[in-house]
Amino acid sequence: MEKRQKRTLLKLLLGQSLLLVSFSVFSVVLFYLLEKDYYANSIILGTFGMITALPPALIAIGAPMLDNISHIKLKLIVLQIVSSIGILLGGLSLLIHFSLVVVGLFYFIISVTTTVSGSIEVSFIPMIFDQDEDKIEHSVDLQYFLGSGITVLIGIIASISLLKVGSFNLLLISFISAPLGIICYINIHHSENQVGLNGDENVDLSYFKKMIKELNQFVTTMPAFIIILFEAILGGLSGLLMDLMPLTMKEIGVPIALFALVSSVQKAGDFMGGFLAPLVKMKASNFFILDYLVSGFCIYLISFNLPNPVRLLLLLVSGVVMGMSGNVFEKLMYRSYNVGDVSSMHALTTSTFSLFSVIGLFAAWIKVDTLKLWQITGIVTIVFAVLLVLIMKKISQKDI
Repeated sequence: MEKRQKRTLLKLLLGQSLLLVSFSVFSVVLFYLLEKDYYANSIILGTFGMITALPPALIAIGAPMLDNISHIKLKLIVLQIVSSIGILLGGLSLLIHFSLVVVGLFYFIISVTTTVSGSIEVSFIPMIFDQDEDKIEHSVDLQYFLGSGITVLIGIIASISLLKVGSFNLLLISFISAPLGIICYINIHHSENQVGLNGDENVDLSYFKKMIKELNQFVTTMPAFIIILFEAILGGLSGLLMDLMPLTMKEIGVPIALFALVSSVQKAGDFMGGFLAPLVKMKASNFFILDYLVSGFCIYLISFNLPNPVRLLLLLVSGVVMGMSGNVFEKLMYRSYNVGDVSSMHALTTSTFSLFSVIGLFAAWIKVDTLKLWQITGIVTIVFAVLLVLIMKKISQKDI
C-alpha cells in the first residue's frame, strides 16, 4: 500500500471514527437523560429507538442517486458539518430540557446524515486504491476492527463515565469529536472522478429505471443476496435476543443487576471476532455455513438448563463468530458487486438489515418465553446453514 494511499485512508478512517465516537456518546447520554430527566416510558424510548432505525430502513429510496454523486469529499464534509451542528443543538436541547419533539427532530437529522455518510464513504475506498481488490480488503480489516472496537469501548466507557464525570462532560466530548472529523476530511488530498465511479452511464435513465436496475442487480447477484437476506433475518433475531436479555436473565434466575456483565461478554466476543477476522482465508459462502452452524448450536444450547458460566462461554463463542462474520460480510460486498455500484448496493443492504431490525422491535410485543426464542433462533440459524449448502451446490452445478 503506497504512502499516499495510507495517509488518505488514515484521514478517512479518522473522520469516520470521530463521527462514530460523537454519535455513540451522544446516543448513550440521550437515553440516559431520557430516563433520568424526562422520566420517559417504554413508548418514548421505543420511539427514539425507531428514530435511529428509520433512516437506514429508508436509505434504499436514494440508492439510484448514490453511485453518481460528484465531489464525494465535499459531500462528506457537508454531511459531517450538519451532523456536528445537530449533535451540538441536540445536546444543548437536552441540557436545557427542551421539548422531546425538538430533541427527536435533531436526533433524526443526525441519524439521517450519519446513515447517508456511511453509504457514500463506501464508494470512496475503491477510489483511494484505484479499485485494487487486495488493498480494498486490507482496508476493510482495518475499518471493521476500528469501527467495532470503538462501538464496544464507547458503550462500556460512556456508561461507566456517566456515573463518574456526568452527562455534561460526556456531551462535551461529543461536541468536539465530530468537528475534528471535518478537519480530517478537509486534509484529504485525492483526485476523484467528478461524477463518481459510474461516469455518465446512468445519467439518461429515469429515477424509476435506475431503481429497477439497482434492485435487479441486488437480488440476482448470488450467493451475495442470499447471504445478505440470511444475515438480515438473523441480525433482527439476535438483536431482539439482546434487547430481551434482562427478561432472559430473570427466567434463568440471574440477578438483572449483572446485565452489564453479560452484555460486555457478548461485546467482547464481537470485538475479538473483528480482531481475528483477517485470518479467515476461506470463501465467504463456506465461512457463513460454518458461522451459522457454530453460532446456531451455541444459541440453541444457551436455552438449556446449563451452568451459567457455560452459558456465558457459549455467548462469548457466538459473539466471536458473529464478529468475524461482519468483516467477511463487508469483503463480500466489494467482491460481489461492481465497484461503481457499491454505494447503492450498500444502501439497499442497509435498508434490508434495518427492515428486519424494525420487525424485531415489533416482535418484542409478542409474549413468548425468551428461552424458547433462543431455541427458535438457534434452529433457524442452523437451518440457514443447511440451506446455504444446498444453494451453493445448486450454483456450482449451474457453473459446470
